[in-house]
Amino acid sequence: MTEGIDLAALYENEVIYWVTSERPLEQLNQEPVVQQEEVVEVGVPSIDTPWLVIGAITEAEKSRLQLIFSAPPLTLPQGDWSIMDADQIQVSLEEFVSKTSPSRYVFLGEQTLPGLKANQIQTLGSSKVYYFPRLISTLTDTEKALKMEFWNALKSLV
Repeated sequence: MTEGIDLAALYENEVIYWVTSERPLEQLNQEPVVQQEEVVEVGVPSIDTPWLVIGAITEAEKSRLQLIFSAPPLTLPQGDWSIMDADQIQVSLEEFVSKTSPSRYVFLGEQTLPGLKANQIQTLGSSKVYYFPRLISTLTDTEKALKMEFWNALKSLV
């Protein structure tokens, strides 16, 4: 019966399949599971943490933030906040906040994103946005008032 059939051509055209012995027979009749890729809009990165820090954050700055975020009343574990560079934002502030999932945004350092108000907490929808135009690592001991302003603002975001 197989005299006129080229088996190599059947494999090539996916008419027959090689089934390994590890695969149960009931799996042969199931449809393959196709995972859908997450569609991310241009200029709106996918973020899955409730807090987002935006700025040019170095490792030293990140360790300072970790200390600040772990002090009461914040007590945010590392998995509750993430960092991204401001260059990744290609849309307006309002659009960025509305299309991403964090509920708290902390912009640190010099930012050029229109709509940011320095040293003020803005409410956009159900999210809060705070812009502090300095990095924590650049504050000196003589700038205690600025340090307290930053800390009080973070407490207000909780």
